[in-house]
Formats: sequence, structure tokens, C-alpha cells
Amino acid sequence: MKDLHGQAILDYYKKEESSLLLLHNSYGEPEEMPVEVFFREPEDFSELENCAIAHCYRKVLDLGAGAGAHSLLLQALDFEVTALDNSPGCVETMRQSGIQHIVDTDYRIHKAQYETVLLLMNGLGIAGKLSEVKSLLLHCKSLLVEGGNIILDSSDISYLYEEGLEMPKDYYGEIRYRYEYKGEMGEWFDWVYVDQNTLTQIVHDCGMEIEILMTDENDQYLAKIF
Repeated sequence: MKDLHGQAILDYYKKEESSLLLLHNSYGEPEEMPVEVFFREPEDFSELENCAIAHCYRKVLDLGAGAGAHSLLLQALDFEVTALDNSPGCVETMRQSGIQHIVDTDYRIHKAQYETVLLLMNGLGIAGKLSEVKSLLLHCKSLLVEGGNIILDSSDISYLYEEGLEMPKDYYGEIRYRYEYKGEMGEWFDWVYVDQNTLTQIVHDCGMEIEILMTDENDQYLAKIF
């Protein structure tokens, strides 16, 4: 699969000539993905992100780390943080930015033990489909030491269908995306947004508990699973 998202991030970091990163979706017109959002400084983090960092324990896996903004802050705060991503462009960006512990692999085959598994920027979406959320959570559970937790965010996107957009036959939070960068089109991939009630049921099915730490004005919420 073409790593257009990672290439755009690496180009931005290296200050090379870059183009718009466009995100095509399954429900409407393409939208610009502002690459600079992956390089925000801690003072620019949202209240939700700051709340997530505050609930991390000392040994953290930043799963789907992207450009590593959250890992860099955790590292500066003397957390033992490991940044995991399988995008070559993101991995190279993190290496050049000074992140000390990077794992370049598919999260589903990663095995280690952490006190916190962190999934931010709608990180739960990495599951792809609603049917895969349980598998994602069970794998994250296997990465936790006794007393550890999973900190993640997701969104209820039912608002998309309040303005005449036809509700899909499958779960409404399942979206398909693909990137466009420098005239190249990437492959379609699946991403899922899970509402709080549905996630709560899945968490209980996994034999875990959930606490909703906060919800913002855009129906994005932060959850702690333990």
C-alpha cells in the first residue's frame, strides 16, 4: 500500500516541497487533511489530549503514533514511551525528531507489556470495522500489566446523517477513506468511529470496565478502559 499519508508527514517535517494531502471519503466530497495538525506543540493540544496524557502511567505504548507529537511530550516528561507505527514515512519522521523507542510493525503482532496503551486522534478507528473493535481491545488488554489501562478517543458521527445523508446499511460509524498526495491516489481503507453506548457494550464483552473521562462539543469523547 502506498504510504501517501506518511510521505506527506515526512515532507512537512523535512520542510521539502509538499502538496495538499487530500482525504477522500465514502460519504461526501474530499477534504484537505492539514498535515500541520500532526506537529502541534504541547501548548496547542486540546483539552481532551491533555486529559489523556494526565491519565497515562509510566510505561506507555503510543499505538498509531503518527508523527509522534504525543510520544515527544511523554518522553520529555520522563515517561518510558514506545511509539508504534507501521508507516515508513511516520517512522522516519519520528526517528529524525528524536523519539528514542520506536516499533515499526503492525500492532496486531506486537508483544510487550505496558502500563498504558494510548490511542489518540480517533485512535480507536485503527480497528477498521466495528466487528474488529473487540479484537483490538483484547489485543491491547494482552499488552497491559496488572492494573494497566487503555486510553483512547472516538466520536459519535451520527450528526453526519442528520442533514439528509442516507444512513448506511451497516454500522453508521464505519467510513472508508483514501489519501491523495502529489497526484497519486492511495488505496481505500476502513476506519471506524464508535459511539459511547456501543463501545461500552464491547468493553464489557471483553471482560473490562470503561470510564468516559470527557466529551467535547463535537461529540468526541475520551475513555479509560481497565
